Amino acid sequence: MKQINLKKNYLILKNWWESLNLTNYEKNILNKEIISFNQQLFRLREKKIRIGIYGKSGVGKSFILNLLLDKKVFETDIINGSTTKINGQEWVLQNQSLRTIELLDSPGFDNCNFTFKEEMYSPIFNSEIILFAIAGDLNRNEVSKINDLIKDGKKVIIVLNKIDFWNKHELNDILKNIKLKLPKNLKIPVI
Repeated sequence: MKQINLKKNYLILKNWWESLNLTNYEKNILNKEIISFNQQLFRLREKKIRIGIYGKSGVGKSFILNLLLDKKVFETDIINGSTTKINGQEWVLQNQSLRTIELLDSPGFDNCNFTFKEEMYSPIFNSEIILFAIAGDLNRNEVSKINDLIKDGKKVIIVLNKIDFWNKHELNDILKNIKLKLPKNLKIPVI
């Protein structure tokens, strides 16, 4: 049943897309969105989704992805900034509606050792889901980045890493404070 729905949804979106009659001006204005939509449509046809991880340096983005894969694929280090470019790994699924999940690791957006341009993060921003990794309470910069992702219509899941640093009471206080800083009208999962 899921296979049929996936194929049906792909065909509906493909037919809708092909029926649009955009002017050259509209195509130029919407170029970034058109490219992103075409990439997502292709991944849907291939039964593949992309999940990117984003956050500041040192929060354990690579570690989280390695944990999901149950093997060390992404480089980790005790020094912040060991990831210097976008890295990807396909996670092949057996007997599922989806064939693969493409996991993307990214450098910390606050890494001062490198000059990053927003374009560098476009594979992350064009993911179907963005895991926003944090290692404690949200700071102002992280809240701003999360709000920007939400304004752009991105699906965000906050992943609180390094929870073994706090006792149960401290962890509950951190979670309450995180939820206070997030937009009230949206339910953003915190895991």
